[in-house]
Amino acid sequence: MSQHFKSVYFSDYPSDKTKNKSLTIAFNDNESCLYNTIRNLSNYEIREIIGVSSYKQLELFAEKEDRNINQLIKVLLKSNISVTNSYNSKDVTFVNSKSIPFNRWYPYIEGYSPDFVSNLIRDYCPKAKRVYDPFVGTGTTIFAADELGVQTLFSEVNPLLQFLIDEKIRILSMNHDSRRQLSKQLHNIAENIEREIEKKSEDVELRNNYYLAFKESKYFNDDTFNKILKLSTFINEMKLENQLLANAITIATLASLVPISYLKKAGDVRFKNEKELAMEKVKIESALPEKIREIANDILNMNYELKTEPGFLISNAKDIDLAYCEPFDAVITSPPYLNGTNYFRNTKLELWFLKFIKNEKDLRLLRNQALTSGINDVKKKNTIDSNIFDLANMHLLRNTLKELDQKTYDKRIPVMIRDYFMEMYSIFDKLKRHLKKDSVLLIDIGDSVFADVHIRTDDIFVEVLNTLGYKLDKKMILRKRRSRDKSILNQVLLVLRPDAKHNKISLDSCRSKPLWYNNWELFKKTLPHQQYPYQKRNWGHQNHSLCSYQGKLKASLAYNLVKTFVPENGVLLDPFSGVGTIPFEAALNSRRSFGIDISLPAYYISYAKVSHLVRNECYRYVDSLSEYIKNNKCTKAELENADIFGFNKSISAYFEETTLKEVLLARRFVAMNKPKTPNEMMVVSSLLHILHGNRPYALSRKSHPIVPYAPQGEFVYKDLILNLKEKVDRTLDEDLPPCFVSGKIFNQDVTNIWPQEINDLDAIITSPPFFDSTRFYLANWMRIWFAGWSDYDFKNRSNAFIEEKQKKSFDVYKNIFRQGRERLKKQGVFVMHLGKSTKCDMAQELEKVSKRWFRKVDLFSENVEHCESHGIRDKGTVTTHQYLILQ
Repeated sequence: MSQHFKSVYFSDYPSDKTKNKSLTIAFNDNESCLYNTIRNLSNYEIREIIGVSSYKQLELFAEKEDRNINQLIKVLLKSNISVTNSYNSKDVTFVNSKSIPFNRWYPYIEGYSPDFVSNLIRDYCPKAKRVYDPFVGTGTTIFAADELGVQTLFSEVNPLLQFLIDEKIRILSMNHDSRRQLSKQLHNIAENIEREIEKKSEDVELRNNYYLAFKESKYFNDDTFNKILKLSTFINEMKLENQLLANAITIATLASLVPISYLKKAGDVRFKNEKELAMEKVKIESALPEKIREIANDILNMNYELKTEPGFLISNAKDIDLAYCEPFDAVITSPPYLNGTNYFRNTKLELWFLKFIKNEKDLRLLRNQALTSGINDVKKKNTIDSNIFDLANMHLLRNTLKELDQKTYDKRIPVMIRDYFMEMYSIFDKLKRHLKKDSVLLIDIGDSVFADVHIRTDDIFVEVLNTLGYKLDKKMILRKRRSRDKSILNQVLLVLRPDAKHNKISLDSCRSKPLWYNNWELFKKTLPHQQYPYQKRNWGHQNHSLCSYQGKLKASLAYNLVKTFVPENGVLLDPFSGVGTIPFEAALNSRRSFGIDISLPAYYISYAKVSHLVRNECYRYVDSLSEYIKNNKCTKAELENADIFGFNKSISAYFEETTLKEVLLARRFVAMNKPKTPNEMMVVSSLLHILHGNRPYALSRKSHPIVPYAPQGEFVYKDLILNLKEKVDRTLDEDLPPCFVSGKIFNQDVTNIWPQEINDLDAIITSPPFFDSTRFYLANWMRIWFAGWSDYDFKNRSNAFIEEKQKKSFDVYKNIFRQGRERLKKQGVFVMHLGKSTKCDMAQELEKVSKRWFRKVDLFSENVEHCESHGIRDKGTVTTHQYLILQ
């Protein structure tokens, strides 16, 4: 019969050598289950289970029980094992995940292992089809559940972790051939990346973001910092050709940032001490290729494809009431512990590299969304309504807070404890309506100590959930831990079930008749934008014409939509803002406006429109441009490229020779001095406007002011600076109304995570590119070329535009709808102005995609066959405009 052995250390074990102070326990085959249960437990955990801390006590106990010590320990283990569990103690931490392919890509010490989740499902909800993880972290629940054919819907507030999960899902959705190709590409890059990044220029935006966010803090040596900035440029350029490959390298970079920095993850992130700096010198030249190879090997050797379709339900679990979905069979999660850990601060370098942190306030805005679990998370005013949180029936919590008030060294600590449980109360209160009656909640949670007060988090949590109708089914100690002050703490599994009579509240019933409803009914009856004076071609403020742009929404329609849906002094977002027609109308009418657009020219034009402009600052940029043109000459390469590049005709065919050189020099100047302020953006926008057209101010030969059709007529010199100044003056001379409220525009892909300051919106009003409509990047090709695009960009960047993405699948709108729901106020409205054609009913398709977050309030159609063409030859196939109203 074979035997298994486990050693347990006792400091008073009779041996002169420290290494020999262990008692060895023998287990025979009949005791293998007991052995498997305890074999990975620590010395401390086993001593806790048997209730004996010294060898002397053990001897006395054995003598009293008339047993040998080996037998006694096994008896005590068997009798007390119910207070522990059959789970490997390493499975309930990230320890085992460090060596698991795919999970080890990014070390997240707050996580647990896939085996732990798999065992929970098998033990407590083997028939589950759908689980929810409100704090999904790096996605362990998602992938462990998927192996068992269980779909996970999830929430995660940290944009870094959202990015990691998204990329893991994409890779696991690939077939083997695609993975093999990706792996091969990664191996090739690992071999050459050091040489490749040396060729690149630094990412100026990333550098600027660093100093805006971190001020004087120095997290890298100068050489490493320089290489990180170049690496960012390398990745950005690669995204144009292969997004998935670029993102895999990004993951490797994120995993390398802290090791190559002056920081160290030891619980919280901190600076390395002198000894650690000397012993833990990690260079980017070795760390990055090694991590890329690790990822490449895992991708190649991972013989697994996703069985289910994981669903990103809502970023913040606090907003779970905003989502619509089929009910959950189980909730499996490990919420942030009440341990003072600042989860966003611990990932600030990674968030900076991903450009989710661009200034000092971004970190605070992110932290404000998190569950209050650290002292720095405490907010002046919690967003949760404290009136719903009645402490009367929460005796343990009330007594704990009272003791803390007497002993605490920091007044924020009792506030933190109260807010933590208040926010958890709110989350699990909202969660009830999403649960099946026979569902189960599996919560991994740990207790803590503050100011020598034991915070029995698990017991208080059960007490709080009892008031909501949840009943404790089982409590199991997963492992013992030690706090910073060496107090003994527990990591616990709570098994809870909702009351069979729990209320399933209809989310539709929670939303009352909206304030804008009557305005909308009137809009449909009267179509005000088609009536006098709004039907006039040039109705509206003259600065709507700052720069011609195809696809621009009619100003009078934007005005009436803003007036219909946005209350006075309200806040609006247009996520496809183009040249800012909707945000500008909002600004003109005392509404705070935000806009997002992927096109750089559109960004410049719209930001200039929604801003108060200062004449002197505008002219400072004009004068600098003028001096540059006077003192510089075009290169041979620039002139040759102008002869080659173009669509309807080459660039050189549009301009007289001297004017062409001025245009090329102006383009170079703008590339070297990218406009940073709305004043500078207005100057560039004015220059974009006069590039081509059929008016005297146009620098080109006679063409079209919106689409640069092939030019006609004589080559006549046009002075760039003279014409630019005239255009700038015309714009500055147009007064803005006293009620004008400046807005803010962001240049990014709208399908990515939106800036944190876009929040508390009354309305989202937008007109995304119509299906099978004009390709904006081609219709506006000369202006986009002037803003920096090359022939390479036109060939490769088009796939990033929504008009191309939506042809493959309207699922690209999922992130837009999810974020829209999260950023809107509870009664906020999402208004989409769409185009219907014989090829696609956009409203119908987008309503399907939006159903997880919105309900259709109305769909209204307007025939637009009568609309003028503005001299544009191809207006597309759209004959009907649709207004999709979601709430």
